[in-house]
Amino acid sequence: MLTYQQAERLAVAWVDIVLDGIGAIVPQHTMTRPYGWVFFYQRKQYLTEPKFEHMLVGNAPIIVDRIDGELRVTGTAKPTEEYLTEYEATLPVARLKMRPEFPPKAI
Repeated sequence: MLTYQQAERLAVAWVDIVLDGIGAIVPQHTMTRPYGWVFFYQRKQYLTEPKFEHMLVGNAPIIVDRIDGELRVTGTAKPTEEYLTEYEATLPVARLKMRPEFPPKAI
């Protein structure tokens, strides 16, 4: 089972590989679920200089499942909640009733 820190490292590595180093996760937008976390990411340049021309498009949120470490890319055609509902329909009920692990608070 993954801790939040391990899941975040996995998400960071995925974003780094897929975006060839130009992206970063946006921790303040991370969603906590009983089964894991949903990470959002954006281009680093946009995070420091928020101009439309620096913004990524098509950057679907990713789910990191804390039980098995699975990383699943959602999509962008529908609201994130719809993708989460679809994912949750594939999980055993017990996983949906687990106590969530919230990210540590920033100091």
